[in-house]
Amino acid sequence: MREHQPLSYTELIGELHALVAAGCTGVMFIRTESDHSVRIGLQNGRVVSCNYRMFQQQKAISLIRQIRSGKYAFKQGVPSLVFGEALPANFDFFRELAGEPSLSPLVARQEGAAGATDLRLSGGELFEAVVHELTVYLGPIARMVATEYEQALRSATSGEQVRAVVFQLAQEIGEAQPANEFETHILSLVSSWQCPVDS
Repeated sequence: MREHQPLSYTELIGELHALVAAGCTGVMFIRTESDHSVRIGLQNGRVVSCNYRMFQQQKAISLIRQIRSGKYAFKQGVPSLVFGEALPANFDFFRELAGEPSLSPLVARQEGAAGATDLRLSGGELFEAVVHELTVYLGPIARMVATEYEQALRSATSGEQVRAVVFQLAQEIGEAQPANEFETHILSLVSSWQCPVDS
């Protein structure tokens, strides 16, 4: 965790995702580059409230997407729940923060460059990360299931290639919510979130 350090929007969302993945309960406080305050409440790893200054929930999400950088702190404890408009499930919440609610947040940034990759993990590291995460959902058979997709994972060089394989792997989990969580977590681990440029 990199609390109290200047971070880019992508890094801030990565830190939030890490708190969610760890099943944390508490409030993530963000101070933006414009000196605005953001509060995101978590309950056992589920995003339950979201405020940007005086704005809440969906309006807050649209404003959060405009953040370019900031610092954050996480305070453990029961967050103050915001009643009224419900937040989307974590999977869709992170998609909306990526600025593409109907698409995966994974965006290839270097298309057309020969041999280029936009992946933080690739080859054997990528495969092992997938096996590790899949074990949470499938237990000891995870490696056997992942082996069927090993060649495609090891040879992937772009976010879109990984997304296609991970989507197929997620279907092996069987239940929609765990499958979505697995897909989102892997995609955020291996590739960079891209913040849309303000018009």
